[in-house]
This record gives sequence, C-alpha cells and structure tokens, in this order.
Amino acid sequence: MTNSHKSRLTLDMDSEEHAYLKMACAKLGISMRQFMLLATFEKMEKIEDDWLAEKAHETLRRIAAGEEKTLSWKKAREHLL
Repeated sequence: MTNSHKSRLTLDMDSEEHAYLKMACAKLGISMRQFMLLATFEKMEKIEDDWLAEKAHETLRRIAAGEEKTLSWKKAREHLL
C-alpha cells in the first residue's frame, strides 16, 4: 500500500485474555498485531467465500428454474466478437 495514512482499532479484553494472546503469539513468533490482522482477514475471507458460494447456489437455482439464461462458450464468444 502506498497510502501512508493508518487507522487505529482499540480492542478491550480481560488481562487473562491479553496474557493468553501474548503467550500464544510469542510461541508462534509473531506480534499480537500480526496475529490479530491475520485472524481478522482469514475470517473476512471465510465470510466472503460463504457469501460467494451462497450467490453461486442462488444463480444455479435460478438457471435450473429457467429464471436465468445461459449461453454456450461459442455463443458468448460470438456475442463478444
């Protein structure tokens, strides 16, 4: 990223949770910041994957019900050229 502006997020947690997170990160050899970013973006990717799968299933349902029109690759290519 070339944008030098950074935003801050504050996360309140119990001291026991903080100690556990700090210990786990030390064992992993990463900072708590790295861990939280990694965990956050992994979760966001899972949410996005679930959303895309749901959208794909809905599209397939619409195709099966005749509500959505499909073209063969040959026909699609003809339309593009």
